[in-house]
This record gives sequence, C-alpha cells and structure tokens, in this order.
Amino acid sequence: MTKILCVGDIHVMDRPPVNASESYTDDIIGMLTWIADHAALNKISTVVWAGDIFHHKQPSKTSHALVLKMLEVVKHHQNLGLELLIVTGNHDISNDVLASVHEKQPLGVLYAAGARELAGWHETLPLYGVPWQRDWTTDARTPWDAFEAWRGAQGRSEGIAALAVTHAPIYPPGEAEKQLFELVPTKGEHGLSSAMGNSGFLYYGHIHEDHGIYEVEGVTYANMGAISRGSLTEYNIARSIKVALWTPQDGFSEVPVPHKPASEVLRIAEVAEVKDEKLSLDKFLAEVGSSVLDVSTTASVISHIRERQDIEAHIKKRAVEILEEVAP
Repeated sequence: MTKILCVGDIHVMDRPPVNASESYTDDIIGMLTWIADHAALNKISTVVWAGDIFHHKQPSKTSHALVLKMLEVVKHHQNLGLELLIVTGNHDISNDVLASVHEKQPLGVLYAAGARELAGWHETLPLYGVPWQRDWTTDARTPWDAFEAWRGAQGRSEGIAALAVTHAPIYPPGEAEKQLFELVPTKGEHGLSSAMGNSGFLYYGHIHEDHGIYEVEGVTYANMGAISRGSLTEYNIARSIKVALWTPQDGFSEVPVPHKPASEVLRIAEVAEVKDEKLSLDKFLAEVGSSVLDVSTTASVISHIRERQDIEAHIKKRAVEILEEVAP
C-alpha cells in the first residue's frame, strides 16, 4: 500500500529569528527526526519535504555546521529505510534560478548526500513534483506548463489516484480573495485544478498557515502549514504543528507532530514589551501613505507592504524577497 508523508516549510537557520528562542533550530531538527521515526513505525516508505528547507537564500548565511546537522537528518531517513524526496522552494535557490541548487546552494549538498529531488513523475510511485516557478503569478501559462506531464499521464493509469507536491503561493477560494498579494488561482479556466485536468491531489508548501484539506473543481488540496514558527503572531502562538499522510485509497489525513508550546518557542513576553513602544515615523510614513507602522518586527513590515494597494505587484514581491533575505 502506497503511503506518503508530506512535510511543510522547514526554514532552518543558524541564528534563531528575533522572536524565537535559542533552541529554534534544534527544535526543528527534533521534529524532522520524529517525523522520520513516525514514518518508519507506521510503514510509510516515502517522506516528501515541500520546499524552503533552508531559510536564507544567500549560501554564505548557512554555516557548514548547519548543513552537517541536516545531513544527519538525511542519514537518519536512510538508516530507517525511508525514501526522502524534496521539492525545491524559492528559499532554496538564488535569484529564482533552479540550477543554482546544484551549483552553490546548501540544498544541493543534501541532494548529493542521498535526498532526492522531486521534479516531474516519480519512477514508480503515483507521485509528481513541481518546484518553485519564478513566473507562478505573472504568467497564466506557468501552471499549465508545470503540469503538462501530469495531464499527459492523468495519474499514469485510468482510475489510479495520484499526488502532486509543489511549492507555490496558493490559498483556498474565499481566503484567496482576501489576500492583497499575487497568488496562483485554484479555480477557473486558468486555475491549478484545470491545469491538473480536474483530478488528483495536491500538497503545497510556501504558505506557512495551516489551510487544512479542501476540494476545488475535482482536485483535493492540502497544506498543514510550516514546521517552523519563526514569526510572533497570534496565529503562530495558537496553531499546532502537523504534517499530512496521503494514500491513494483515503487521500489526505492530518498527522499531529509533538512540539513545544509556543511559550517555549517564541519570546512572547519580551516582544510584547517592545510592541508596547511602537515607533511613530510620521515624516517617512506620510510619504508612503500611512500614519503609524509597527516596525518592531520584519514580519510586520512585510505585512504592511503586502497590504498596500498602491504598489505594483512585482515591486511588492521584490521588496518582500529583499526583506526576507536580510532578516536575521
């Protein structure tokens, strides 16, 4: 029986985010180890990481020591007899160029050590991978081109369910309409469901929120959120960590991952004190059309940029990318 465990964004880094405790990276390593052990115990032979394995896009910001820690995770999967597959995310490449993974990125080291890149059809499983596409939101043809081989096989054989895993900015209908930044649509003539031939299952990374499991025009989508909890938000304080189990017979189901409570992961009390002293930048903010901006975190600045409706989408995207790259 085919069983595949899907894992959301990981975002390991040497230094913890400003809002997180010192154990941030070790906590993530611990959860990845538990996931591998859970897979082996439950006879799940395949684990898929859905992109953004390392946080920093600049290779120089990821230490040799951190790469060694992740190599131990890869080795642990191998020792358990698990196949570890990875879909490349936007944080795993330089300048949106996929070839950079093997040329200079730390993820390329994991591939060389035995983790396998999932791009296109798996040799034997009903499993299809689509890495980050630089034109996800700027070219309506991109989803169709990315899933061309999927449509050609339609699950490889009639009546057999298949799973696709990708890294893309996707939101469920209803929630998507509330977002003020560019997304890949799921419904309609140019939506992902149509690009997938209106059949099958899709697990996606990139979005750190837990979207759960939902169906759109014949395709069942799932996103359990990121493994990491680097930003201090009410949502991250409340949410639990989960991954998704997929089988052709039953589709997606949630698998809770044991993890520390938010009070031990995020510096809630300390940051609350800082946020009580918001900085008012009247002169600057008058120029950008706002009166008050919470600048206590990089995440709040990114949120402000995304909410601005007077900035072109491609400029927003680049601004957010720059902020994410320089964030500690």
